[in-house]
Amino acid sequence: MLKPNILITSPMSSAYVEKLNADPKINQAKQLPRELWSKFAEFYHLGDKVAEIGPQEFAPFFEEADVIVCVGLPYRSIDWAPNLKWVQAWSAGVDHMKISGVLDAGIPITTLAGLNAIPVAEHVMMFILMLAKKYNTFSENARNRIWRPAPATDEINGKTVGIFGLGAIGKHVARMAKSFDMKVIATKRNINPSDHQMENVDKLLPTKEFDDLISQSDYLVLSCPLSDETRGIMNEGKLKKMKPDSYLINVSRGEVVDEKALVKALKEEWIAGAGLDVFTNEPLEQESELWVQPNLIATSHRAGRSTSQQSRATELFEKNLDLLINGEPLINVVDPDRQY
Repeated sequence: MLKPNILITSPMSSAYVEKLNADPKINQAKQLPRELWSKFAEFYHLGDKVAEIGPQEFAPFFEEADVIVCVGLPYRSIDWAPNLKWVQAWSAGVDHMKISGVLDAGIPITTLAGLNAIPVAEHVMMFILMLAKKYNTFSENARNRIWRPAPATDEINGKTVGIFGLGAIGKHVARMAKSFDMKVIATKRNINPSDHQMENVDKLLPTKEFDDLISQSDYLVLSCPLSDETRGIMNEGKLKKMKPDSYLINVSRGEVVDEKALVKALKEEWIAGAGLDVFTNEPLEQESELWVQPNLIATSHRAGRSTSQQSRATELFEKNLDLLINGEPLINVVDPDRQY
């Protein structure tokens, strides 16, 4: 029976690492030194440029690893880990791992997909309410101690929320939106006959009818995985199909949206506004024009972070660890073809 060596490259409490080391089923759990966390994250954002810099600083930590727990992995880091049997992504997506070579090598990657669905869906509803109720205007007036009549706010009752990507997050958004008496339409990659009776969804469209979803939505929510199909899908052409009084909300990945086109759409009022939790480059560059758009609400990729998230994540990891040790199928395994 396998007694795995575990390497943890993402921030995790030392108490939890000690707990893993006390488990007799585990040979050793070790964590990348705290002083290297930020630099390691920079490396997996560098893509194939890391090959020019050299992996010497990190490679020794990978040599004995059977299991890696991480947010991302640098270019060809599979070459550092000859014993690797499984990667647990400490995130819902694997866009920061595609260059690692792990998927190409046939090594399973599992994710935290679905674990943060409720806090992300709540974040979407926060965006919808803040945009509808002109939060930016009221907040600015309050900070400046100005008592000023604000423009009339919108009601979301009866409005249409369109969900692009009806996974775990999308389904919770649909449920919450229905509690505000909103109409819900959504797209789904593979639609079964029974899906048309799906609870909380008034109208279900195939993904190829994305344009129809866009044109019918008062609040367009992007909650799809990042893949070759969805990268850059919300481009200038798609933004121009939105209603001028509608809003775009992105809790997917920043790369799904053409940010230059979005800045143009906000400036020229093709749309009424946007709520973004994710960006192409994170942290968002100081010089980005997104910062200064008055009809944009931005948060720093924290929609999925909640006080309950860590316990749910460690519970799933430990369940998968037991499955690996016992030679059983893992949970939340990434499909190499779909990349999620």
